[in-house]
Amino acid sequence: MARRIQPIFDRIFAAFEANDPRIGGSQNFVKSLQEGYKRKKSLTRRQKEALLSIEALLDGPMPTVDTVMETRLTTLSSRAGLAGDKWTRDFAESLLDSVRGGKSLTARQVEVLVKVEARHTDADMAALENWEANFTPEMREKMQVVARYYRATGQYYRSIVDSVLSDSDFVPSMRQWKKLVENKYAQKVLESHFSEPKYNVGQLVAYRSGAKRIVNGNLMGIWGQTRLAKGFIVAVGAHQVVSAAKDCKVYTVLFMGETKPTFVEERFLKKAKA
Repeated sequence: MARRIQPIFDRIFAAFEANDPRIGGSQNFVKSLQEGYKRKKSLTRRQKEALLSIEALLDGPMPTVDTVMETRLTTLSSRAGLAGDKWTRDFAESLLDSVRGGKSLTARQVEVLVKVEARHTDADMAALENWEANFTPEMREKMQVVARYYRATGQYYRSIVDSVLSDSDFVPSMRQWKKLVENKYAQKVLESHFSEPKYNVGQLVAYRSGAKRIVNGNLMGIWGQTRLAKGFIVAVGAHQVVSAAKDCKVYTVLFMGETKPTFVEERFLKKAKA
């Protein structure tokens, strides 16, 4: 007499609820089988064989679990979740399924595990716990400088940038901060922004060879007699940085013969003789 299908599903799902390690990792597959069964009121021969093979695992012995590794991975998963590190959390959960099924990690898996654990140490967790309370005005200023740079370029981190520039009280997560502010491009922007200006307001300057000016937030080439023009520094840092390059501080320059000032990066200017 053919067995009823639903009791098999019930037994397997009860095992999932009990976190039975013998069938770890197969939950999504069994859910898909059950959804198909509810729609069609039947399973194909191969689907039924697959379901029965999973049920048969419940009649086997419990696997020997490396409890030390299990604790290690559980800790990493929890810490990654608190830090908003989804990839690491998913990675740890995947390894947990293997370990709870009695399997040993490969050398490559252990190598990656060690690397990601280094991003979630005790010190990192302590810093994360106090992150919001220790978010200083200086950190906010840096974050806003970088956010204005990314808004000007129109690329990357748009969601975080919108939050930074629309809410003066916004505090990013530590992970958001590192992605936005601590990348190598942002560091170049901050270095130029906070560096001492090479030129002062009122100083006479000229374009360097190959210079560009900022027009509507973009760098535009200079041609003809314009590239020979001289002008006076009107302001320093009045325009957001638009380049992640050395000496990208922006100056407002009023060139002789022009009625409107021009925005020029420090690297494209030089001192001029009167």
